[in-house]
Amino acid sequence: MILGHLHQTQTIHSSASTDIEKALQHLRDTDYTKIAPGRYPIDGERMFAIVQDPITQSWDLGFPEFHARHIDVQYLLSGQEALGFLPANSNLKSTDDFLAERDIAFVAQQENETRIVLTAGMYAVFFPGELHRPCRAVNQAMQIKKVVIKILSK
Repeated sequence: MILGHLHQTQTIHSSASTDIEKALQHLRDTDYTKIAPGRYPIDGERMFAIVQDPITQSWDLGFPEFHARHIDVQYLLSGQEALGFLPANSNLKSTDDFLAERDIAFVAQQENETRIVLTAGMYAVFFPGELHRPCRAVNQAMQIKKVVIKILSK
Protein backbone atom coordinates (compact mmCIF):
# COMPACT_ATOMS: atom_id res chain seq x y z
CA MET A 1 0.00 0.00 0.00
CA ILE A 2 1.10 3.54 -0.72
CA LEU A 3 -0.44 6.62 0.87
CA GLY A 4 0.15 10.17 -0.36
CA HIS A 5 -1.18 13.53 -1.53
CA LEU A 6 -1.67 14.16 -5.24
CA HIS A 7 0.40 17.36 -5.19
CA GLN A 8 3.48 15.63 -3.81
CA THR A 9 5.87 14.85 -6.64
CA GLN A 10 7.74 11.97 -5.08
CA THR A 11 8.97 9.02 -7.06
CA ILE A 12 7.28 5.72 -6.30
CA HIS A 13 9.61 2.74 -6.19
CA SER A 14 7.90 -0.50 -7.12
CA SER A 15 7.53 -2.84 -10.03
CA ALA A 16 4.41 -0.90 -11.02
CA SER A 17 5.92 2.56 -10.52
CA THR A 18 5.60 3.68 -14.16
CA ASP A 19 1.89 2.83 -14.30
CA ILE A 20 1.18 4.35 -10.89
CA GLU A 21 3.03 7.55 -11.82
CA LYS A 22 1.03 7.64 -15.08
CA ALA A 23 -2.22 7.28 -13.09
CA LEU A 24 -1.22 10.03 -10.64
CA GLN A 25 -0.22 12.35 -13.49
CA HIS A 26 -3.55 11.62 -15.18
CA LEU A 27 -5.31 12.69 -11.96
CA ARG A 28 -3.23 15.89 -11.83
CA ASP A 29 -4.08 16.68 -15.46
CA THR A 30 -7.80 15.83 -15.38
CA ASP A 31 -10.48 17.86 -13.59
CA TYR A 32 -12.76 15.09 -12.35
CA THR A 33 -14.81 17.50 -10.21
CA LYS A 34 -17.12 18.13 -13.18
CA ILE A 35 -17.19 14.56 -14.52
CA ALA A 36 -20.25 12.43 -13.79
CA PRO A 37 -20.00 9.07 -12.06
CA GLY A 38 -19.10 6.29 -14.46
CA ARG A 39 -16.24 4.39 -16.04
CA TYR A 40 -13.74 6.21 -18.27
CA PRO A 41 -10.92 4.65 -20.33
CA ILE A 42 -7.36 5.89 -19.88
CA ASP A 43 -5.43 3.12 -21.65
CA GLY A 44 -8.12 0.74 -22.88
CA GLU A 45 -8.74 -2.13 -20.46
CA ARG A 46 -5.20 -1.82 -19.06
CA MET A 47 -6.01 1.36 -17.14
CA PHE A 48 -9.36 3.04 -16.56
CA ALA A 49 -11.00 5.42 -14.11
CA ILE A 50 -14.19 4.89 -12.14
CA VAL A 51 -15.77 8.11 -10.84
CA GLN A 52 -17.94 7.55 -7.76
CA ASP A 53 -20.02 9.76 -5.45
CA PRO A 54 -21.12 7.41 -2.63
CA ILE A 55 -22.29 8.22 0.86
CA THR A 56 -19.81 6.90 3.41
CA GLN A 57 -21.04 4.20 5.77
CA SER A 58 -20.37 3.07 9.32
CA TRP A 59 -17.51 0.69 10.14
CA ASP A 60 -20.14 -1.86 11.16
CA LEU A 61 -21.20 -2.22 7.55
CA GLY A 62 -19.28 -3.56 4.61
CA PHE A 63 -16.45 -6.05 4.30
CA PRO A 64 -12.81 -5.85 3.30
CA GLU A 65 -12.18 -6.55 -0.36
CA PHE A 66 -9.24 -7.46 -2.52
CA HIS A 67 -8.40 -7.83 -6.19
CA ALA A 68 -6.24 -10.41 -7.96
CA ARG A 69 -5.48 -8.64 -11.25
CA HIS A 70 -5.75 -4.90 -10.60
CA ILE A 71 -3.94 -2.23 -8.62
CA ASP A 72 -6.35 0.34 -7.16
CA VAL A 73 -5.38 4.01 -7.00
CA GLN A 74 -8.15 5.48 -4.83
CA TYR A 75 -8.13 9.29 -5.00
CA LEU A 76 -10.47 11.43 -2.91
CA LEU A 77 -11.79 14.56 -4.64
CA SER A 78 -14.07 15.87 -1.89
CA GLY A 79 -15.18 15.05 1.64
CA GLN A 80 -13.50 12.75 4.14
CA GLU A 81 -13.22 9.01 3.79
CA ALA A 82 -11.93 6.34 6.12
CA LEU A 83 -10.42 3.24 4.55
CA GLY A 84 -9.59 -0.05 6.16
CA PHE A 85 -6.32 -1.80 5.29
CA LEU A 86 -4.62 -5.12 5.94
CA PRO A 87 -1.66 -6.67 4.17
CA ALA A 88 -2.30 -9.54 1.79
CA ASN A 89 -3.07 -12.81 3.54
CA SER A 90 -3.53 -15.85 1.31
CA ASN A 91 -4.91 -17.83 4.29
CA LEU A 92 -8.11 -15.77 4.45
CA LYS A 93 -11.13 -17.42 2.90
CA SER A 94 -13.37 -15.32 0.68
CA THR A 95 -16.97 -14.93 1.79
CA ASP A 96 -17.96 -13.73 -1.70
CA ASP A 97 -15.62 -14.47 -4.60
CA PHE A 98 -16.18 -12.62 -7.87
CA LEU A 99 -12.52 -12.64 -8.96
CA ALA A 100 -13.17 -14.43 -12.26
CA GLU A 101 -16.02 -12.13 -13.33
CA ARG A 102 -15.22 -8.74 -11.76
CA ASP A 103 -11.79 -9.10 -10.09
CA ILE A 104 -13.16 -8.57 -6.60
CA ALA A 105 -13.56 -10.80 -3.56
CA PHE A 106 -14.72 -10.04 -0.03
CA VAL A 107 -13.62 -11.47 3.32
CA ALA A 108 -15.17 -11.30 6.78
CA GLN A 109 -14.41 -8.20 8.85
CA GLN A 110 -10.95 -8.47 10.36
CA GLU A 111 -10.03 -7.67 13.95
CA ASN A 112 -6.70 -5.90 13.27
CA GLU A 113 -7.81 -3.76 10.34
CA THR A 114 -5.88 -0.47 10.15
CA ARG A 115 -7.98 2.64 9.63
CA ILE A 116 -6.69 5.34 7.32
CA VAL A 117 -8.35 8.73 6.87
CA LEU A 118 -8.24 10.44 3.49
CA THR A 119 -9.06 14.12 2.98
CA ALA A 120 -9.50 15.84 -0.38
CA GLY A 121 -6.40 15.47 -2.52
CA MET A 122 -5.11 12.30 -0.87
CA TYR A 123 -4.78 8.90 -2.49
CA ALA A 124 -4.15 5.33 -1.43
CA VAL A 125 -2.72 2.64 -3.70
CA PHE A 126 -3.67 -0.97 -3.02
CA PHE A 127 -1.84 -3.82 -4.74
CA PRO A 128 -3.38 -7.17 -5.71
CA GLY A 129 -4.18 -9.23 -2.63
CA GLU A 130 -4.09 -6.29 -0.19
CA LEU A 131 -7.29 -5.99 1.81
CA HIS A 132 -9.03 -2.64 1.78
CA ARG A 133 -12.43 -1.40 2.86
CA PRO A 134 -13.34 1.90 1.16
CA CYS A 135 -16.15 4.39 1.73
CA ARG A 136 -16.26 4.29 5.54
CA ALA A 137 -17.44 7.30 7.52
CA VAL A 138 -14.86 9.23 9.53
CA ASN A 139 -17.24 10.78 12.11
CA GLN A 140 -20.57 10.76 10.34
CA ALA A 141 -21.93 9.68 6.98
CA MET A 142 -21.29 12.14 4.16
CA GLN A 143 -21.34 12.19 0.40
CA ILE A 144 -17.88 12.05 -1.09
CA LYS A 145 -16.55 12.15 -4.61
CA LYS A 146 -13.66 9.94 -5.57
CA VAL A 147 -11.87 8.45 -8.54
CA VAL A 148 -10.59 4.89 -8.53
CA ILE A 149 -8.05 4.18 -11.23
CA LYS A 150 -7.74 0.48 -11.98
CA ILE A 151 -4.39 -0.65 -13.37
CA LEU A 152 -4.05 -4.14 -14.80
CA SER A 153 -1.18 -5.71 -12.88
CA LYS A 154 1.66 -7.15 -14.92
